Amino acid sequence: MENSLTPQPDEIRDQEPVKRDRSLLYMGLILGFVLLIMGYLTFFVDDLNSLFSGEQPPVTVVDDKSDLLDKNADMTDEQVRSSLVKFIEAFYYDQRKGYFDPPSYFASITETYYNYHNLTYQRLREIHDLRSREMQNLDQNWIVSSLDYERAGDNLVVTYWNKVSYFKPDWGKQESADVKNEMIINPEGKIISLRELEQKNFSSYTVVPTEDTAWEDTGYDGPGAEPVAESGTVNTEAIYEGKLFDLGTVQVAPEYPGGQKAFGKFLGSNIKYPVNARENNIQGKVYIGFIVEKTGELSDLKIIKGIGGGCDEEALRVLKTSPPWKPGMVEGKPVRTAYTFPVTFQIAN
Repeated sequence: MENSLTPQPDEIRDQEPVKRDRSLLYMGLILGFVLLIMGYLTFFVDDLNSLFSGEQPPVTVVDDKSDLLDKNADMTDEQVRSSLVKFIEAFYYDQRKGYFDPPSYFASITETYYNYHNLTYQRLREIHDLRSREMQNLDQNWIVSSLDYERAGDNLVVTYWNKVSYFKPDWGKQESADVKNEMIINPEGKIISLRELEQKNFSSYTVVPTEDTAWEDTGYDGPGAEPVAESGTVNTEAIYEGKLFDLGTVQVAPEYPGGQKAFGKFLGSNIKYPVNARENNIQGKVYIGFIVEKTGELSDLKIIKGIGGGCDEEALRVLKTSPPWKPGMVEGKPVRTAYTFPVTFQIAN
């Protein structure tokens, strides 16, 4: 009886081997793969929605440069100076490109900026835009070699010189100056104060004729200037005889190539304030009379009213180097035109 119930060795060999259940192993592998993907998304992907939508996130024009000076207390003096150069250069580079994003550079509340206090991001942007309209073609070039800084607690107090030039459309003036700026940066690498400490070598030149300058009676009409008849008709024969017209009689006034702004840049980049005039606080307007020939060349340049100190000679010297102008026009024909131009020399307070 017992022998019939107990399997024999031959019977055991004939039976198929038992298969192991691998479902738990497969579930473990799948779970591990899911955890790996979640870990990747957590550490390397900022916006999960962007992976599953066709819309691309907005692109920032310039990255936030504040991290260049983050935790400056742990940096050596050489590292701080190198980071400051990069930070300030990026700041002015963005402005030259027309990009100005306060959060990229400034703290949420800025103590001082352009001599205003406690500005929010929005107010800071409004003042910057207003200043940009009042100072068109603003060109700023900071002098790296003038960079100096000191630590004030956790903040950095930075000073440097900046060469600026701009056109003031409301006044019709091209101005330039050397400005010493103070920039205070907090431990997070944000500007909390930016103001002007000092200004020197200020120059101002009237570019656009205004009622109080261009039409002052200086006693100069040019040699042989002849106005047209009261009826407004023009003797066309006089044009070919080389007669001289004044600004009140030509139909199209002479113009510097490129217009008023270009003329302002020409003056601003060429005129140097005479040392003698600066030392003796000589300021004022130098009136120069000249003739714009039919060809646009300037001739018969002379000082009509001067202020001395070398300003007269300097203004005359620069105008003599001017490229040809667009000549005055009468009935579509170029004419010789007498022109008086005031150059303003002004020393900053």
